[in-house]
Amino acid sequence: MLREIHPGYIMPVGVWNVRESLRALFKTKFEHFDNMDAAMNYVSTLFEIPKRGWIENSALLQKHTSAKISEFN
Repeated sequence: MLREIHPGYIMPVGVWNVRESLRALFKTKFEHFDNMDAAMNYVSTLFEIPKRGWIENSALLQKHTSAKISEFN
């Protein structure tokens, strides 16, 4: 889950907001991608923050290179 927050977002709403957003997200149809790059390219069409911005500010995305989910335990 990626969440775009801008400077005008003045009030953190915490865990409740994230939990409810995830609950709504899991009720929707999801997309399938062959790799992380394809997924990030798709996200770039939806969000204002460019792909480069997400990668530069995310340690997880910087290290994703073909990693398996089991490597993040």
